[in-house]
Amino acid sequence: MSETPVIDPVRRDTLGAIVTDRLRELVIHGRFEPGTQLSEVDLAARFGVSRGPIREALQHLLQEGLLRRDPRRGISVPVVSDEDVADLYFARETIEAAALRVVMQGDVAALAAGLREMVRGMEAGAAAQDWARVADLDMSFHASVVAAAGSPRLSRIYAGIIDETRACFAMTARYPGREDLVAEHEELADLLERRDVPAALAALDAHFATSIRTLARHRRVAGTEGDGHEIELDRELPR
Repeated sequence: MSETPVIDPVRRDTLGAIVTDRLRELVIHGRFEPGTQLSEVDLAARFGVSRGPIREALQHLLQEGLLRRDPRRGISVPVVSDEDVADLYFARETIEAAALRVVMQGDVAALAAGLREMVRGMEAGAAAQDWARVADLDMSFHASVVAAAGSPRLSRIYAGIIDETRACFAMTARYPGREDLVAEHEELADLLERRDVPAALAALDAHFATSIRTLARHRRVAGTEGDGHEIELDRELPR
């Protein structure tokens, strides 16, 4: 019988992981114009690192759907289409509907209270026209429902979809702020607390349908094509 090999622990905060996290944040927050081509050489120079960590980061973001590879143009930031938006919300609704069914079989009092707290924060953010705050609470609201289902795999998949949602907002004239978002989330929290599964699923469907239409309208008004713009990248990365 062979001996179990000794394996030294691997640090999570490797240079590749750090670069991946930084680049992901830049993409999610719209620091690159849609359609911007990303070059290993250029990014390595901007980050002040070798091409290896950049290559690793690009591969991760390709797998996460935050970047795309074209045989002719290479790797670039996606130009979001109406079909992309519809598919994104289809995936979100599929996961969230499954989570709602599971969650509403148990005790939902604590979850409902937490969701209402987020709704109050969204209301304050909307009143102040602080749509960045509203966006964060919106994403947290939905992610909390998924997390409450108690499935680590579902939450892991959903986290990637939420990143794509944030990137989609950034690529379509930022967060599609609208006053009825507060009322829609308040309704979802109420229906969840009442354990009204059919009504909650119908409300979720209507909520996402409105979001799809709003994003499509913002995209047509603002446009998403672009040649990219210069970005500032910090160089405080370990060598």
